[in-house]
Amino acid sequence: MAAQITRTVKVGNTMGLHARPAAQLVHIANRFKADLKLRRTDGKGSDADCRSVLAMLMLAACKDTELELRASGDDAAEAVESLADFFERNFDEK
Repeated sequence: MAAQITRTVKVGNTMGLHARPAAQLVHIANRFKADLKLRRTDGKGSDADCRSVLAMLMLAACKDTELELRASGDDAAEAVESLADFFERNFDEK
């Protein structure tokens, strides 16, 4: 059984997690086999599948929103690193 990895990420982009970065996040998630979920740490909403643009947008994650990234599966550690790096780079936007 593969271990579950959890990491907290923060939306640093001034425009939040909008359509373009949501689509890029889904593109990154699809490179991995791991089951990948995001959830707001403030308890609003439910788990969002990282392979769904709509689910990413439904998080309504504006600037400074903290999200819990959870991954399980063979390449979970690599997937978490890649997605967390995308958040740390502010979605490659200003």
